[in-house]
Amino acid sequence: MRSILMVALLISAAWCVDSLSTKNSGLPVGSPAPGCFAKTIDGQDFFLSRHVGPKARIELKGPVVFSFFTTSCLPCRKEIPFLHTLKEEYPGVSIYLVNIGEDPETVRSYVGKMNYTIPVLLDRYGKISENYSAKVTPTLIAINESGLIDFYKQGFAGTDTSTIAEIFKRLATD
Repeated sequence: MRSILMVALLISAAWCVDSLSTKNSGLPVGSPAPGCFAKTIDGQDFFLSRHVGPKARIELKGPVVFSFFTTSCLPCRKEIPFLHTLKEEYPGVSIYLVNIGEDPETVRSYVGKMNYTIPVLLDRYGKISENYSAKVTPTLIAINESGLIDFYKQGFAGTDTSTIAEIFKRLATD
């Protein structure tokens, strides 16, 4: 009986997370993107302010897209390969995978196994995801070169690809 109850609880919890993914309860479009600093999976420093906003470096300035993920996120495994295709099609848009709260070695191993080539930022303590209201994985956030939130979406479904592609197209031409 306990086993059945546990399975029912897990299924209902998964359904609740999935139903949350269709709601945008995060940062409002048009609001300033919170500043952030992170280490890349390769140990390099990443500062958002070097890419967007008035103090951005000319050689780095351009729109930035964050995809918040965990290694156990099944929808992430569908979204990330799609983001790879967009990375090739829109090289002027910088895409970063942001891992939430996992050990760097676990993330490094996973990224290698999955053949991901998008740069990975480590959010070991969940502060970036907290500041960006990324409560569900994946959460996709586009930031225009002025430093404003241009797009915010939680979750991923196959039908999202055309909307996401349009966002990339718009970011690349603005």
